[in-house]
Parts: sequence; structure tokens; C-alpha cells
Amino acid sequence: MRSKTSTNQVNKYIASLAPEKQKLAVEVRSIVHAAVAHLEESVRWECACYFFYGPVCYIASSRSGVHFGFFRGKELSDPKRRLVSRNGQYPHIKVRSLADIDEEYFGDLIREAVHLNQN
Repeated sequence: MRSKTSTNQVNKYIASLAPEKQKLAVEVRSIVHAAVAHLEESVRWECACYFFYGPVCYIASSRSGVHFGFFRGKELSDPKRRLVSRNGQYPHIKVRSLADIDEEYFGDLIREAVHLNQN
């Protein structure tokens, strides 16, 4: 991770979310950390962002939950076709409840996104 300051920024960002969104963001964040431990974490563009040789993924508040998105999402394989994008948004997965979270699939997408940045 970048530094404690960045981690504290993300902690503050998550704490600023509504309680139901906090639960979703904390769960997705733990998957990000478990999938690739060396990602840098900070708040940018009003969301929690993760970097490795450039931006990898983000967690952002949405009307009905959180978006778990990927800066290079259009290049990901996305075999379950869960990534959506409209109005110029980066491709993301809409996470409205804990049932929307697929730890294995999210981890695969994160690792693939990191691999894209390494090439």
C-alpha cells in the first residue's frame, strides 16, 4: 500500500458512506486486498482507487449500493458478463447487496486487470 495516509483516506471515505453501503464497500475492499496484496490504495476521483503500474480498480458509491469498477474493464474477459457501462462510465459491477458479491470472480477480474497493467 502507498502509505498509512492513503489507507486512512479510504477508511474515511468508507466511513462517510451510508451504513448499508459501508458493509458492501468493506467486503469488496477485503476481496481486493486478498486478491493482490501489493496494490496501492487511495481516494481519487471521489472514490476508493487501487493502483499497480496505473489505475486498476475502484469502489464508488452509487444510488443503490456501490460500483466495483475497472479502469480497463473493456479489456477484461468478463466471462460472466457482469461488467456494465453507460454514459461514459468505466465498466463496473453493480453491488446492491452482499448476494451480488462473488469473491472468486471479483478476485479473478482484479488479477486480470493487474496483469493488463504489467504488459
